[in-house]
Amino acid sequence: MPSTPSFEPNDVVGAVDYSKPIALLLKTSTLRAHEIVETSSGAVKLLRGELSREEYVYFTMMLWRVYSILEEGLDKFCSNPVLAPTYRPALLHRAPRLSSDIAYLTNTSELTWQSTPLYLSLVSAPPPGLRAYITHLESLITSTSETDHAKLLAHAYVRYMGDLSGGQSIRARMVKAYGLPTQGAGASFFDFGSVDGTVGVGADGEERRATMGELAKVKDWYRGGMNEGVGDDEEMKAILVQEANLAFELNGKLFQDVDITASDSDVPLDNGTKVVFDASQQEQEKTYPVSSVVAVVMALAMAHFMLVVGGFTGSKGTEKLEDAMVWLRTALGH
Repeated sequence: MPSTPSFEPNDVVGAVDYSKPIALLLKTSTLRAHEIVETSSGAVKLLRGELSREEYVYFTMMLWRVYSILEEGLDKFCSNPVLAPTYRPALLHRAPRLSSDIAYLTNTSELTWQSTPLYLSLVSAPPPGLRAYITHLESLITSTSETDHAKLLAHAYVRYMGDLSGGQSIRARMVKAYGLPTQGAGASFFDFGSVDGTVGVGADGEERRATMGELAKVKDWYRGGMNEGVGDDEEMKAILVQEANLAFELNGKLFQDVDITASDSDVPLDNGTKVVFDASQQEQEKTYPVSSVVAVVMALAMAHFMLVVGGFTGSKGTEKLEDAMVWLRTALGH
């Protein structure tokens, strides 16, 4: 058993006490790796809402690829003793929500967004970080080793706990940056229910998102489930600590992939795709200079005055107006 995790980015001094619960070990033994990822260039741009719309859609598609494979593995090996206590697909699975969000963002449907040029380019030429992450997850899923299957817990921990925590701040920024709806498709990836199932679709048909207090309960439940599944198996704890650090490293590479953006790849977002909402454009469309408004009003008033003074009102006025128009067309050579 290694005395410390095998990855450099760790704030662990001396030997790791593997007698501690796995939830605590994963938190304390991945601090540096976590910090490196969240301070990377791509992560900072995401947190600030500085990614272009195409970059954000591209990143969301990469996440869908990762979650689809990860959750396929969790479904397949849900009876694994290490994975079973935290297996709650209705509560945690993100792939279905990501699919709904992508359909909204690309102005398509869940049946057709995988045919968009952007996604096809992602599949045909995946960036290196995504390719490495997918390859690793697939190696765990296709392995015949139960230990490899158990390693999926480390990847689920890194992803789900991040979504439940910092993901909530990211959600607020994404909604503002891209004009997404406050509920429903668009940013539903960040929405969770509650452990007891009381948060869901209300009588009005709208889904109610879990409060911060309810999200805290989900995280407590997840930590408890990890501790239950791993128990006192110190060898498994060491394996999962190493795998969690690898998961952070692989997620960091996804942010590096953001630099290979859709806007730089000559691949259109989608034929006919429209921007769902642009607050700046909306303001411009609804705002007119005061001088222009005054000019229009004065022109209408002058036109009305000329009609009245010229006697072009009433039935006889209409005949006069028609005669005037005929004369004008003749004068202009029409």
